[in-house]
Amino acid sequence: MSFDNHHPGLGATTHWLSIQAKDLVENQHVIQVNSNSTIEHACDILIKHNIQSVPLFDQETQTYVGMFDLHDLATYILLKRSDHDSDSSAVQIQAAAARSSASGLARDAIMMGKRDSVSLLSDMSHMNPFYSVLPETTLAQVVAVFARGTHRVAVMDGNKIRGILSQTRVIRYFFEHCTESLTASESRLLDTPLRHLGLVTNDVVKVKPNSPVIQALALLERWRISSLAIVDEEDRIAGNLSVADVKYLAKQRRLASGTCMELVQAARFVQGMRDGRDRAAVFSVRPEATLRYALTKLIATGAHRVWVTEPRGTEERMRSGSISIGADPTPPMPMRRASVSSTSSQTVPIAPQHYAGSFNDKVCGVVSLTDILRLLTDTAPNQPELNPELNYASMD
Repeated sequence: MSFDNHHPGLGATTHWLSIQAKDLVENQHVIQVNSNSTIEHACDILIKHNIQSVPLFDQETQTYVGMFDLHDLATYILLKRSDHDSDSSAVQIQAAAARSSASGLARDAIMMGKRDSVSLLSDMSHMNPFYSVLPETTLAQVVAVFARGTHRVAVMDGNKIRGILSQTRVIRYFFEHCTESLTASESRLLDTPLRHLGLVTNDVVKVKPNSPVIQALALLERWRISSLAIVDEEDRIAGNLSVADVKYLAKQRRLASGTCMELVQAARFVQGMRDGRDRAAVFSVRPEATLRYALTKLIATGAHRVWVTEPRGTEERMRSGSISIGADPTPPMPMRRASVSSTSSQTVPIAPQHYAGSFNDKVCGVVSLTDILRLLTDTAPNQPELNPELNYASMD
């Protein structure tokens, strides 16, 4: 889909946050699932189309009744496991939380062993409810919702969904069409090292390769996050377990009793069989890397987050004063440029080699699409405030 200056609201002098939601979902084919479908069928749709959520449509009333999100599936699995005495106390606690978060009707139906239709799972996790916006809603208003952790909204045209606008779509549009016409504050933000943006926190939620999958699900739901770093005994990144991997549990239920690394390997195998591409286990950057570099890496890899890693012993050297964090240690960016992907004409500067993480590094932070959108919103010029009554609604 091309965006030319003759499109309404897409002129060169228009700030990107003033663009309307409808302009980013033109000619989009909306995937939906019947609300009485099985959970397995809904997961088949997610896998087939490589998406993480899908709107649920009630054929009888001809209305949308919610969204099926992979966090809902994780909560459902925890709920089903709530009577397993062998699970750890932490998992039992999170299973109890899952029971309390599920609606009474869904909870009772599941616990009684009735047929589990996907509609019972809609917004069970309360993490990504069905948000609908008008076509004229600006990106400023949409991004304000995204900055609070919501990953997608439905752009409505009457009672029909015109398109699904996701964090990924907005970030990709910003990168491919707006980075050559940034405001001074936006440009400074993108050229700021991650260490100075509060993204190096050393409190990353982690699991070991042999940690049980059910324990990982409990952590995802407890901390309301979408990914976990898989680290070895020395805190080195060994992999990434995302909520996107949860959908494979509906197809291979034995994986729910396995380890985190077994689930990740099974998911990558299925993905590779579908598109024939090899996938790196993990993507990482150093604290000295700029936000622009992290954004470039997210776009190039199609990932939703990139881990921040640093050489072992860095924290101790910083405390001793041998490394200063008050000054920007980043050298000037080389002028040589390279294309990000074969499908994009956008080019970006090639970063210094020390921006990229190393296998021997220790994980110390994470940069997500939500983080980037939040920072861009905080830096943006004054935009019209969100009017929740006129511009969006949550079906929960």
